[in-house]
Amino acid sequence: MTILETIQNKKAFDAFINENMKTSTYKVGWNNEMPVEYEASKTYQAMTADYAAAMLGTVIDKNAGRPKRNMPSIGDLIGSIARMGDEWQIDNDRLERYYYMENRFRSKMKDLIDEQKKEQYKAIVKYLFDPYEKAAIAPHRRILAQYWEGLSDGQITLTVTNNKGGVVWSGGLSTGISVSKLASGAVVWNTTNLATIDVLGAIQYLEDIADTAGRTVQKFRVSKATASLICQSTQLKNLIGVTLGKIKTATTPILSIDLVNEYLRGMSHAPIEVISDKGILQTGSAISMFKDGRLVAQCAEKVAVLKVSDPLETVDPVPNKVYTSYFDNLVSQWRNEQGRYVAYEMFGFPVFTGRNDVFILDVTQTE
Repeated sequence: MTILETIQNKKAFDAFINENMKTSTYKVGWNNEMPVEYEASKTYQAMTADYAAAMLGTVIDKNAGRPKRNMPSIGDLIGSIARMGDEWQIDNDRLERYYYMENRFRSKMKDLIDEQKKEQYKAIVKYLFDPYEKAAIAPHRRILAQYWEGLSDGQITLTVTNNKGGVVWSGGLSTGISVSKLASGAVVWNTTNLATIDVLGAIQYLEDIADTAGRTVQKFRVSKATASLICQSTQLKNLIGVTLGKIKTATTPILSIDLVNEYLRGMSHAPIEVISDKGILQTGSAISMFKDGRLVAQCAEKVAVLKVSDPLETVDPVPNKVYTSYFDNLVSQWRNEQGRYVAYEMFGFPVFTGRNDVFILDVTQTE
């Protein structure tokens, strides 16, 4: 029995997807940022307190009555969980090459040592797995892209550019996170202003905003391109020296983000984390998931939850399909007279539930 015939069995298909994804170079990513909450109705209502920071208790006289206060008001985040899905026909050229690889392997097995058998079998499985791998990871990459966009830009968008062939929103969906601009008169961040941009001033500005809201910044997050501006800024190069051999230099031609963070910690600032995730659009072009030109202050380890619901086919499966699940993504395969197909369907959407957990500074604009 061939590998392709074997994975038409549900248990074998489940193992094929989940075991191969353990060694995949594609990672879910969002599971490090958000817990999961299940919503059967495919709509969500996430409650968020206006006061995320604990208020100071009131000191009263030992014989006095307690002052009566109103509880902090509760805000609602209400919306629909996004449905994601794609379907691919496995092309005949790929199938013919797979069958050729497996048939050749089986005809020469008797001449191969055990190590060669393992390596060749692994290569066949890897080749066959490619379309299934893309189906397993696709919605998770979209969720991660939506999370990073929401965290870095205060909105989540679906446009002709980033969702070709799918739903297009007329405007961005707000995450409830406000975006501030640099103070009037400040120098915007770009490659031509490296000599004059005020990185430390921007960091202090965000920390002051968080402090006013009763929060403490745990970390700053930036894109790779924005991190490059920070590391090349004349301000930090003049402040941070490096040791070259036995010589301590006053300045350095280039800084690493680790060296910058060492300096920031010494000055009692939160460190900077660089988000380098890239997304491949349906057009084939690559984009940075985390918006460039943003300095984001994060005051909690988790600032969002992933709202998830089940596709209809989990409870009402199509008879001729074989299904499995990968992180709540329903992956399926089937065959008809036109050919073999692989598809996925998932309902999931990142919801930012923290209030005053995130503060975004657009360093490309001034007030």
